[in-house]
Amino acid sequence: MNYTSYLQIVRDIYYMNTFRPESSHRSYGLYHESEEYVDYRMIERLKREWLGHIKEKYEAAKKSNTSLGKFLTKFPLKFKEFCCLLDLIEDCTKKTDFEIQGGMGGETDFFRKNGVRYESSQLKRFKLVYRIINPMRPMKTVYEVSYKAQLALKNKKYIDSYEQLDLALEEEAKRNSPDELESLYYIIEPKVGFDDLVVSKTLMGSLNAALAREQQKDKIFKNWGFNKVIEYGKGTTLNFRGPPGTGKTLAANCLANALGRKLLMVRYDQLQSCWVGETEKHIQQVFKLAKVKNAVLFFDEADAIALSRASLEKSWEMSQVNTLLKELERFEGICVFATNFAEKYDEAFERRLTMHVDFEMPDRVQQSIILNKLFPKKSREKKLKLDGLNLDNLSGGDIKNVALNAAGFAARDNSDKIKRKHIEESIVSVKKSKTNVLCKKEVVYLG
Repeated sequence: MNYTSYLQIVRDIYYMNTFRPESSHRSYGLYHESEEYVDYRMIERLKREWLGHIKEKYEAAKKSNTSLGKFLTKFPLKFKEFCCLLDLIEDCTKKTDFEIQGGMGGETDFFRKNGVRYESSQLKRFKLVYRIINPMRPMKTVYEVSYKAQLALKNKKYIDSYEQLDLALEEEAKRNSPDELESLYYIIEPKVGFDDLVVSKTLMGSLNAALAREQQKDKIFKNWGFNKVIEYGKGTTLNFRGPPGTGKTLAANCLANALGRKLLMVRYDQLQSCWVGETEKHIQQVFKLAKVKNAVLFFDEADAIALSRASLEKSWEMSQVNTLLKELERFEGICVFATNFAEKYDEAFERRLTMHVDFEMPDRVQQSIILNKLFPKKSREKKLKLDGLNLDNLSGGDIKNVALNAAGFAARDNSDKIKRKHIEESIVSVKKSKTNVLCKKEVVYLG
């Protein structure tokens, strides 16, 4: 009789492992003739034959129309890989959450036990098992069985909520592993607050309004009844637009910090794919991950993905923008887009953004405040004055470079502290670099 369920294989393997001599049946030498002698080789042979029968029935189950057969048709695992999967499932069911998180309750490496290499296994390829490395304990590895695998074994439906949990597991596995470079995002724990942001009162008022809307969402949609008149597009979607270095990324960090959330910064190098349809899947994934992690979703240089469809020629490029628009309508969290070229945005995309926040170059007073914030007190020469410096046309990002370069010039001179001459030299250097970027000279090659 062939297997119809994975539980039957678990039962037979468990029964096979009971083939072992009891302590009372062991031989202790020639002078203990009353003790029954047990041939250990016979037991091992019996186990091998029993395991052979299990393998035969396992291979036959692949051709059946049972729940196990459907699983193996969808995920054609080798027998030793399937045994590894069963061991992992059984191990997780035996342990409490406290034991799993603390790494307690045994250190068995089931991949080594079953002679399976995780990197090249079908378990990794089909995303049935994820390997998670603890950054605080690099030698400690935890294997998590995906919900997709558990539900498929039980012939149950793989619904969206379980898929989202698996996506979170997949990304967590990439965070601290050799696969980290393949992750779709950077996760940032913001350490800056609105006190670190130097902007106009108007801009700060817009940020506070966005913050209040997200913090008091229940009041707005439930108590005030907005959920009855607005069916989609309930998320807080912000467009930060303005010149580079004016505080757009810093403001996104401040928002996340004020909400007590992490910032999920999308990586375009991984979002964009050369395969048709893959970029759309990646866009869907980052929105699902932001929901699962309850994080602030941040698209920097957003014009790269939200280009006007009128300017696009390829059908797959239009499909990417369409996917982004659909995900924005369904997303109910907070999403921030930042751009230096808002004029390139698609019109339909702009309509789906609930608030546009304009970042401008700092005035002289703001420049002085930023400069003062960026120079630690203990780094300054005694009685150093920062007033009267020529900071014209410098953004907040430029002033940050001024501070860092001034520190470098002071270190070059073996100075104990940063002096005014170092800051003045740094200002000249930063302004010169900005001029070179804006006015590139034509290079003529001879020969």
